[in-house]
Amino acid sequence: MNQKFTTLKTFIFLLISATLLLSSCKKDQLTVDQEKVFLQVDHGDSGFPYNSGWHLTLKPDGVADILPGGDIWWRGTYKISGSLITVKADNVTYKFEIVSETEIKDKTYGVVLKLQ
Repeated sequence: MNQKFTTLKTFIFLLISATLLLSSCKKDQLTVDQEKVFLQVDHGDSGFPYNSGWHLTLKPDGVADILPGGDIWWRGTYKISGSLITVKADNVTYKFEIVSETEIKDKTYGVVLKLQ
């Protein structure tokens, strides 16, 4: 009887541990179920027509359009993993931290973009 009790305690411990482990896994902080456009928030009008600030468009099918300042758009792909968006376009990788559902921040330059 003591062995059955020990086996039961071990099983319950493993079940609780597995449940806690699975529930603590990071969930994506941003869901793209429709096209989402993020624009740089602190970009003032410089008067120069080819300096439009950063733009990032995320589409539900994993396609991204990115304009990292200037006037050339790049088409690529993106993946969301927890609080990180990774965009790959034209052999360049951009990483954005998800601050909230409406705000992201470029990890290299610190540029903040807001959902429009």
